[in-house]
Amino acid sequence: MPMTYRDFFSGIAFLIIGATTAWMGKDFFADAAYIPIGAGILMGVFSLPLIWRSSRSLLARHPSSQPVMALVDHPGRFLATLGCCLVYYTALPSVGFYTTSALFIIVLAPVLGERRPVVVLGITLVFITLLYGLFAMVLRRPLPVEFFLAS
Repeated sequence: MPMTYRDFFSGIAFLIIGATTAWMGKDFFADAAYIPIGAGILMGVFSLPLIWRSSRSLLARHPSSQPVMALVDHPGRFLATLGCCLVYYTALPSVGFYTTSALFIIVLAPVLGERRPVVVLGITLVFITLLYGLFAMVLRRPLPVEFFLAS
């Protein structure tokens, strides 16, 4: 499968997101900093082979022989996902971490094409349970309190 401009730009985007995540994570408290720094570094490191291979592939051909492909296959899904992320980000402090995360998954799954309710609810339950185990039990870090538990 030939590399495209999309691969090159995706690699650059992942490198920027990874570097930004690691840079912002350095300001977190002690143990909590390991997760964003580690995820950011891994994202950046894993983007480098994609950038390398796609740039080699693009330089090996004539620039005019390969059309610039769209960077997003489904613009509607991309915009809906971006909208869900913005709503999640703004609702998180007032609604609470677990409630907002559960609603985010339940709303985003059909947007991305998953229509089976049992699968969506199963994924939501497993994901929220893992988040609870990680943040509440392992890291012992407070998260935004649920709106129905706030005093």
